[in-house]
Amino acid sequence: MNRKQSVGAVPVILLTGYLGAGKTSLLNHLLRHPDARIGVVVNDFGDLNIDAGLVVGQVDEPFSISGGCICCLDDDTSLEDALTTLAKPRLRLDAIIVEASGFAEPLTLARMVTRMGHHRFHLGGVIDVVDATMHAATVDTETAPPMRYAATTLVLVNKLDQLPVAHRDPAVAAIRERVHQRNPRLLVVGTSYGRLDPALIFDPGSGAERGGDGTRSGDSSTGDESAEPIQAELPIRELIRQAYAEAAQEGLDGEGESAPVHHHAQSVTITASGCADAGAVLDFLEDLPAGVYRVKGSILVDDRAGSRRYELQAVGPNVYVSTTAPQEESWDSALVVIGESFDEADVRAKLKAALRSDGGANGGANGVERLRHYVRLHS
Repeated sequence: MNRKQSVGAVPVILLTGYLGAGKTSLLNHLLRHPDARIGVVVNDFGDLNIDAGLVVGQVDEPFSISGGCICCLDDDTSLEDALTTLAKPRLRLDAIIVEASGFAEPLTLARMVTRMGHHRFHLGGVIDVVDATMHAATVDTETAPPMRYAATTLVLVNKLDQLPVAHRDPAVAAIRERVHQRNPRLLVVGTSYGRLDPALIFDPGSGAERGGDGTRSGDSSTGDESAEPIQAELPIRELIRQAYAEAAQEGLDGEGESAPVHHHAQSVTITASGCADAGAVLDFLEDLPAGVYRVKGSILVDDRAGSRRYELQAVGPNVYVSTTAPQEESWDSALVVIGESFDEADVRAKLKAALRSDGGANGGANGVERLRHYVRLHS
């Protein structure tokens, strides 16, 4: 008998940044991931510069692209409709990326997506792409740091390849200092050609767990014979891989001062048996340590009617909680922490204490009620 899976909400990642900072380069890099199924919404069609050959179909119509779907919009009024369409379980998307206009304000976009509150998608982060060579002359031009930093969850300092090697770390450090004046918890990473590790912002391949009715992909029965099948992978993906390899041979991946900066996410997994301290876990999620960008996993807690499992996600200041079915695993609780240059020993110690088997002093009614609050908030 097939075991049903709960259909998790699809993360919506907002991609902002000044014109020419490298938003589309980052988008193209993410679309090339061999295991990712990404939906894309572009609300600045005139600035669209996705790799030649990727775009197939008509504006405002969803279509396959690099294993996922894309919708091109020329206004914001259709954003919720586009997100709702792309979040359908049958598409099995790992993430939806909204490539915003170069003049869009991160805070406005974040509020829009959060206000929509659709149970099939949630705000998965706001990435502000920064041009390492032009940011101070185009965006950060006032005495006080821009307000956009307050709404951003990740700043990507791009185009480091255009700076001498000796100048790259100081450039990132200078932007990080300005960003932290406005938002001390904001993660700032440097790269070039938009080559950010996708694992930092979403889970490539996670959409394969979603079937048309919530079953695992590969189940022989969907329970809904009328469900529209997902479109097959397009052969163009192999062309993308080939073009990427050819670009690398031309020197983009070479050594020396012209070599691009690649970002690789840091991650650590903590597991435990028994009921977790719900309050302590939420304390951790609501105030992530420096360098931690994302946390995902599930915990077993002592609820009124007995033990219950809750699925948890946190991205920057955003926390999401939902109930989930029991799992046949060797552990009762497990959390994966993802970020860059965080104190792994400190993170392990805090979460091991939070996941301790006795449930902890804060794991009673107060901690469980806080979990339920998040469930109600996002249901």
